[in-house]
Amino acid sequence: MTTIIVTAVFLIAIIGFAIMMKNVKAMKTAIEDSPSPSSAPRSETSPGPSHDQEYKAILDSLLNLNILMRKDEKLPVEMTGEIEAIIDDLMAITPEMMGRYPGETLTYEIKKIGRKHLYKTVKEYLDLSQDSRKNQFDMFEKTIKSLHDVSDRSRDIVEKNETAEFKTMANFLAGKFS
Repeated sequence: MTTIIVTAVFLIAIIGFAIMMKNVKAMKTAIEDSPSPSSAPRSETSPGPSHDQEYKAILDSLLNLNILMRKDEKLPVEMTGEIEAIIDDLMAITPEMMGRYPGETLTYEIKKIGRKHLYKTVKEYLDLSQDSRKNQFDMFEKTIKSLHDVSDRSRDIVEKNETAEFKTMANFLAGKFS
């Protein structure tokens, strides 16, 4: 029964990844097809293949994290849900931030969380023995809840276009997670 559930979740993750990649390609095509506001050529800082590759690397990291969690049957279900919520937020906000706010520090910090920090945090916890996990669970739970708060708040900032909050949130992240 557990194998069926793990397989179903894995398939859902793969389908979600494929849908996200399709949406990214559709957004890229829409951006390329839309008329430019000026007749000046596009700058080199506009989203291009390097941004696509960077986003793909983030998605790969998040997918690998999802697989890693699914393989560990002893990870508490509530922690799996928290981590999945962070993954969902990062998958939703990262391409938007990379496209709309490519040079912002908050974008850099969110990409770093998606590419390295979240995976590293979870992997280090999962690599512990069961006794060590019991001793470290409170700290792990606080870190995951903090990352969830960050991803949730970042989603609000992007959805509401609160650019004044970018620097404040970026400084918070740089101090807390770097």
